[in-house]
Amino acid sequence: MKYLPPQNTARPTSYQQHVKEANIKQIFDLVRSGKCSSRAELVRAMKLSATSVSVLVEELAERGLIDETGPQLTFQPGRRPISLRFNSDTRQIAVFRLSRYGVRYDLLDLNCQLMESLYVPFDSSTFEGRDSGDTYTDLFADILMNRAQRFDARRAALVGVCSAGVYSDIHRALLIQSAMGTSISEESLRRFQQRVNAPLLIANRTMCMAYAEKKRIDADDPVAPETQYMLFVRINESIRGASINAGDLYTGPYNLPAEIGHFCIDYNGRPCPCGSAGCLERYVNMDLILQDAQQACARAGVPAPKSIEDLSANYLNQPDVMQALDGSAELLAAGLYTAVCAMGVRTVVLGGGISALGERFLRQVYHAILRRSLLVHQLDLRYAKVGDDSDSIGLAQYYLDKLFTVTM
Repeated sequence: MKYLPPQNTARPTSYQQHVKEANIKQIFDLVRSGKCSSRAELVRAMKLSATSVSVLVEELAERGLIDETGPQLTFQPGRRPISLRFNSDTRQIAVFRLSRYGVRYDLLDLNCQLMESLYVPFDSSTFEGRDSGDTYTDLFADILMNRAQRFDARRAALVGVCSAGVYSDIHRALLIQSAMGTSISEESLRRFQQRVNAPLLIANRTMCMAYAEKKRIDADDPVAPETQYMLFVRINESIRGASINAGDLYTGPYNLPAEIGHFCIDYNGRPCPCGSAGCLERYVNMDLILQDAQQACARAGVPAPKSIEDLSANYLNQPDVMQALDGSAELLAAGLYTAVCAMGVRTVVLGGGISALGERFLRQVYHAILRRSLLVHQLDLRYAKVGDDSDSIGLAQYYLDKLFTVTM
């Protein structure tokens, strides 16, 4: 994650301003989450005076972030409290999701609900090895100004750029060479930022999906501890990882995701473009799993699946295919076991297209990990609840939770 606030952003200059921002953001979060819906509930939750809470609520109302909707229905004696409602459409979050062959634009409100979406074909291979920043940012601006129907620059809280790459402080650029063969310089992003006059958040796709998964698990079971320390592994055309540490995304000092796909499972194995050999993603990804299943069918003299969807719908009970999948499960377990031992996590979530292989495949991976050591006897291995298109939502949720400020 790399956050680029507008260069003229006002910053707090005193302790009192820091305290005010922390308190008003807490009220914003409590009302947004539905945990508090009146001033009285906010007073009890925050341990502040009724006067202090009222002043902050009034400021949120003036900014259009909270509405007062009238007296609450209550059976308690005394004056009925005034209901507070979070106003989700007063600000917008625009997210551009980059892939090798196009750009997906999503517009979300402050409840992270999708307002509009469109896809623009764009082949990044024409920039192989070169910076494509101005070309991409010109496309972003064209989408917002000419193609989007509901985007309102006056209400833009954030513009996000989400990709398979990472932002490098050393190069001052979004590096997406391995996934798309190009990069986008900070200078280009800054020029685009001046045009839209909004903060920018440059994010890694797998990290965003990991945070969306954390929020989904937390919503289903608010007291569950699983998401405090969690490894999210996205398995699609490659293998990427992201970790949750103490309830927050862990990026380390260099802002990098967890490169699970480059954990070595065979030092004398297949060469990898990263310069090593035997990397996990050279043995397990959705393309290779399909190829293994097709080869198994060819050896058995039966028609082969044409796609992962065909494989999951029609072939999961065929003995030769099941044997091939068991081999993939063993290889995946080898990489996951290394990750679990290295990171000390006990919750591992598998996202991407891998869930199409069903519960039997998940059980095979689980038992293959457990056979290696008692150190992982409490392992919680599961498929992701969020889909492979949840990166926009995860980016917006992360911004609202960790970076959004009310008074600055």
